[in-house]
Amino acid sequence: RPAAQRRHRWLSARTMYSPRRSGPQLPILGPGPRKSRVKRRGPNAEELNRTDVERVIFGDEDISGSLTSYQRSAVLKDTYNRVFNKCVEVGLGFQIVRIHRINEADETFSVDFDLHMTWMDPSVVDVKEPDWSKAWSPMLIFRNEIELVEISRKIFVSDPSRGVVFCYLKYHATFYEILELQYFPFDRQILHIDVSSFRPINELRFVPFPGRKNKVFAMPISLWDVMSTVEKEETSAWRKRLCWLCELPEELRAPPPTVITPETELFASADGLLYPRARFEVFVERRCQHYLWNMVLVVWALVLMAFLTFSIDTDNLIDRMNLLLTLVLTLVASKYTFVADMPKKAYLTWMDWYLIVGFVILVALAVEVYFAARYPADSDEVWWLENGAKLGLFGPWMLWHVQIALLHRWNYPSWRKVIASQKTQVVL
Repeated sequence: RPAAQRRHRWLSARTMYSPRRSGPQLPILGPGPRKSRVKRRGPNAEELNRTDVERVIFGDEDISGSLTSYQRSAVLKDTYNRVFNKCVEVGLGFQIVRIHRINEADETFSVDFDLHMTWMDPSVVDVKEPDWSKAWSPMLIFRNEIELVEISRKIFVSDPSRGVVFCYLKYHATFYEILELQYFPFDRQILHIDVSSFRPINELRFVPFPGRKNKVFAMPISLWDVMSTVEKEETSAWRKRLCWLCELPEELRAPPPTVITPETELFASADGLLYPRARFEVFVERRCQHYLWNMVLVVWALVLMAFLTFSIDTDNLIDRMNLLLTLVLTLVASKYTFVADMPKKAYLTWMDWYLIVGFVILVALAVEVYFAARYPADSDEVWWLENGAKLGLFGPWMLWHVQIALLHRWNYPSWRKVIASQKTQVVL
């Protein structure tokens, strides 16, 4: 009878990972002089060492002696959370080393970054050299990744007495990002690194890395400025004096935190489970000078040349129309040249509206030239048409460009508006 009882308990332990069951189950121990079954709730895992944890999980010496070393490690790491009814808290920390490129056409950005993680694993308590291939791992994934290259990995036990694990990962990656370009080329973006796990929220929960702040090294990249903490504080006072729209919110005056998505905002996956999510945000601002010198200046000069029609007699309709037609064709050719530098969106950007305004002014001048040719050159109608076109078209056009040249930073959206618009985006 004792042999039959031991065999029954051994078979119960072997079948707790049966594929017919929804998940790992606790080993049900048969009757005997020892503890009959393992309680689902137990003492705090942080107060236990490796021997105590194994004694709670493997309560019977016969069963523990029958299991191989690999089976014991598998049972220990996969049933620990369920035995103590507790999920593992994984601390996340980020460090942006360099942003190589932001591609507006593909809506991607390439970045080098370091990822720091820490968690508690009872299977490595008092173990000098753990076998990390068999130890518990967070099983991270990046939801918005396009390409991910792991450059280096370092993992070690920082506190052997408590089983605290520290993991350092260095990546070169390309991520997908939905860019808000309504104000292009005066736009600001928030780039996201979206982290999740293959483990559901009842097994794993993300928390900010304890005692360590995230960092962003503001190294210059082409056409973009990466906002660092020092730059935000320096520009805040200057921008606040210039315009209240440029005032920087409190979110940008501190190191960017690791944003943990609340459980109420998580979406169930295809298997019906909820998985933890966290993200890291990088604030960038476009340098508009390239577009001002290469696009705005050209269009401004072409439209300005259209006002040379006022130097031609009003009864000379052919010469005036030829000048306007030449400028329209030149503007169309310039627009096709600009297409490579302009993002393609379903909505109109600031630059699209700027080119449309230039076309509208040229068309309005052509209409004015046509009606002015129908009246005598010294008539009152011609005087009103000519001077009305000068004041109504030439005046606002020049004032607009004075504002662009001197106060172009007013065209940038406020950071509060950018943050509010980005909060509505969810990368599924």
